[in-house]
Amino acid sequence: MTDFAGVNPQRLRQLANRLADLAAALASDGGTIRTDFDRWGGSLNLSAIGQQAQQVGDDAHAMALRADEALNLLDGAGQPYLCGINGDMYQIPWDTKDIDPAKEAQQEASELSKALANPKDPNSRQIILNVAQSLSDHGKDSAYMTAFMINGGIKDMTGAANALHAEDGTHDNTLLSKESVAAMAQFGQATQTLADLAVKGDYPHPAPDYLAPLTHPTDDDAWSIGMLLKYGPSGDKWNAQVLSDISGGMLDWREKQGAMRPDYEMFPGGGAYPGYYGDGKAWFDDLGLTGAVGSKPGADQTVAAIRANDPVLAVLDRLGDNAQGSRDLLGQNTAASKGYAADLLEYNWQTTSRTGTVDDSEPIGRVLTLAASDRSPDFADQSGQAAYNILAAAAKENSTFAGRSQKEQLAYFTYPQSTAVALAGITATWADQLGASSKIAGSQAGGYSTTEHGLVLPHDDLQAAMELFTRDDPSAAAMFDTAMHAQLSDAAGSSDDITNLGNMIGLFTKAKNNISYSAAQQLDEQHKANLAVLNTAGVLFSGTSLPKGVTDKVVTKGFKYSQTLATWGRSVKAPTTDPFSTDNAAAQQAVNSKDAKDVEKAYAPALAQGLIRSGKIPAPAGQTWYDPKTQTVSPDAWQNTDFTSWFTGTSVASTTNGVMGDLDSGFRTYEGSLDGN
Repeated sequence: MTDFAGVNPQRLRQLANRLADLAAALASDGGTIRTDFDRWGGSLNLSAIGQQAQQVGDDAHAMALRADEALNLLDGAGQPYLCGINGDMYQIPWDTKDIDPAKEAQQEASELSKALANPKDPNSRQIILNVAQSLSDHGKDSAYMTAFMINGGIKDMTGAANALHAEDGTHDNTLLSKESVAAMAQFGQATQTLADLAVKGDYPHPAPDYLAPLTHPTDDDAWSIGMLLKYGPSGDKWNAQVLSDISGGMLDWREKQGAMRPDYEMFPGGGAYPGYYGDGKAWFDDLGLTGAVGSKPGADQTVAAIRANDPVLAVLDRLGDNAQGSRDLLGQNTAASKGYAADLLEYNWQTTSRTGTVDDSEPIGRVLTLAASDRSPDFADQSGQAAYNILAAAAKENSTFAGRSQKEQLAYFTYPQSTAVALAGITATWADQLGASSKIAGSQAGGYSTTEHGLVLPHDDLQAAMELFTRDDPSAAAMFDTAMHAQLSDAAGSSDDITNLGNMIGLFTKAKNNISYSAAQQLDEQHKANLAVLNTAGVLFSGTSLPKGVTDKVVTKGFKYSQTLATWGRSVKAPTTDPFSTDNAAAQQAVNSKDAKDVEKAYAPALAQGLIRSGKIPAPAGQTWYDPKTQTVSPDAWQNTDFTSWFTGTSVASTTNGVMGDLDSGFRTYEGSLDGN
């Protein structure tokens, strides 16, 4: 083209947006358009509408690139002049290949940096939004994105939410407008793309650590980084190591803070009314979330906004979508990895409020489960190390939780449920190794061996970890109990495995007795476990196949259990969507060692099911507690006299007595007294 036409950059952007809307409409509604047009007797041939959708999409993208260049020139010049100060005419090439992406990225990075540094400047907001849109348009242009990164792009984007909030202000506990949230989604996507480029390393060296602003948050940028991840792509899209490093940096930042929430106190003392009280300046004060003081109106809403804007939870929520990132954070034999495990198991991942304590541990439960539940060959060693780090930290946290002050007991009445369920699932995943090793592990022993592919946890530590996840939580107990039923059913042909699992069940019983697990809790647990066995274990546990080429029994022992638990654990949303939900009246009497005899009996159906499925005993005929189609024995059959008569009858007793003896050997021989002492 040799003729020139003046353009309004903003109108050019509108044109690009409308073309994009048209392309989306043609792609989504093209079939309906063709069908309706034919029904109305139209004579136009609309068979090419799909091709037109692609063409319009390409045109929209090209127009967006022209708009980006026009706005870049406008923002860089500061005024909408036709010519620059040297008399040269600004030109926007029609052919987008003639636009230098690296030069444009360099200019836009510079413009963004200036705009972020001066959020009150009249032009600042529009420049920030323009650059966010340009990053979205250039997301697949490696030359542009690399140049943007080299020119400080990641560091600048870590401050984007702060600048947008400074312009938006805090209104009704809302920190970012819808327009700003949309821009943060674009910045978040760009940050993930730049993180991949930074790891790839295809840029001039030596080079600075471009990721440092993300992985080493400052007090000024922590919230802003959290919003990049909150509104950016899902966690599985991020580079695992980068996401792990961001999470570690954010946990380090959290440890340096005071209270992450104001505490709600029923009895604050000094004649004060019940209400929210803090311990001085907190991370959320500069965001304008200062209304959670005492009993003033609106305090509950402010606390909810503080929770919703917690940058650590935002990052962990993304990590909980990334299995390898979770393993990288928790599955190293290092002080840092063990420290992060301890951080995640703290009981104060909860928000106290006027209406009760809100569990914040849902993303933590997902992180823990993904980190330590995959025993497939590629990930068994790292998962095993994560399991050790987590369970060892749980043993210490049990003492901390049991010893919390009276004030803390009122604020944090129970241990976070999602964390408890994750701990139960991890313990169950490694039950065969833990059951064997805890019998011989001394007080100083413990760890994971990459040469033996074995997990060892001292006996007392294992009991302490069980006590932590069992306290006041039949859901976590049901998770463990269900897995034990499934594993016993599968192990029915192995004397050693049954004995080791029996040891775990005995230790579990001992842990419950030690914390005075109530009869009502035991009933809830049994009901929840029965539902889970019927609805889940009979199908998922027995239907999961091992990966090709897997032969190492040590590595693969818990594969199908762990795969199910990983899926199952992620489905537990705290605190209102408990998949084991049942309720019973709260009886106060404690379970004691005399009730332990019923514990062994409760596992007889699982053993019977395994023996039937393996062909070691004949299936019963005409029994209400047995389904011949699925070869499933009802989990509460042990309370049925017909089952007891059949299970101890002469036709099967020689086999069933043997497996029950193996179970009893582990259950009682290694645990001795089951009263908790």
